[in-house]
Amino acid sequence: MVKSIWEASNDEYMLQPLTDEIIKKAEELFNVTLPNSYIAILKQQNGGQPICNAHPSPVPTVWGETFVIVEHIKGIGAGNGILENDYYIKEWELPEGLILFNGDGHTWLAFDYRDATSAPPIVYVDVDLEKTIQIANNFEEFLKNLYVENEEFDFEGMEVRVYSKQEFETFIQEDNIDELIYAIPDLAQGDVDLKWFGNQLLTLSNYHDENVRRMVANSVWNSLTYRLDDEILHSLIENFKNDDSEVRMYAELALEQMNYSYEQLKEDVYKRERVGFAFQDIIYHVNEHSNQWHLSDYQSDLQSFDSIEELLEQSMFDGKSLQEVWSHIKKVY
Repeated sequence: MVKSIWEASNDEYMLQPLTDEIIKKAEELFNVTLPNSYIAILKQQNGGQPICNAHPSPVPTVWGETFVIVEHIKGIGAGNGILENDYYIKEWELPEGLILFNGDGHTWLAFDYRDATSAPPIVYVDVDLEKTIQIANNFEEFLKNLYVENEEFDFEGMEVRVYSKQEFETFIQEDNIDELIYAIPDLAQGDVDLKWFGNQLLTLSNYHDENVRRMVANSVWNSLTYRLDDEILHSLIENFKNDDSEVRMYAELALEQMNYSYEQLKEDVYKRERVGFAFQDIIYHVNEHSNQWHLSDYQSDLQSFDSIEELLEQSMFDGKSLQEVWSHIKKVY
């Protein structure tokens, strides 16, 4: 009997109990053999929060000099399981052959099947820095190396450095490229004065350094298309379109989000693709679990329905249907 690695909690990553049929479906989908040690822990609990929340890293990461945080391990299933892998690979432009079992956008942990069909090494992926680093030779070694990071670490909400307006403007004045590359995504995801920040990004969208321009475009597409003032957003996109680098790609991605139609929503939901949208400062996720379809925020199910059709037809926003308020909705992902 394998010792349980799981916290005694019921979080969003805990899926329905694992069956041999689900395992077979996943291995056929990915055309690989999943690690026995991974299957073993999932037979105890199909995904969730591990007791040990950290793993050593040979390189500095966004969390510290010597470790990565393991906030969750995905189980096998749809929604918050590895069967949604293709969506994230495409959305974040990650290498084919990775199966992501931890992460939420900017950083990931993954089985690396690029050069293997079984016993894959475990890698840490930093999307913003475009780095992929091996941290364990296999998943069994990964499990053995997990440990509890010190008690002062804020596991529930990892705090990043808080940049002030003055600091950020000083980075621009001093041409401090390294600090700008770290500060831009942190501010984009935080509680920031959006009018001020949007104008700073407009300035930086014409910056001499391509890496800074790319980070501006990535952050706008990833975190700000549903938050920025439309006038600033359109000005940014025009600058991205005129760039002579891969920044142009982010203009197209941002426009896809801005022009996302109700018909596209229906199509994506019927294909069971992961969808999120914002309405009046609330981000809703469309997901399926417990034999129902749900509109959820980050913490709970806000509206639940017995079918996709009921969700599309009966969900209400300020007394109006989803289709009626669609012109006021912005796609998040």
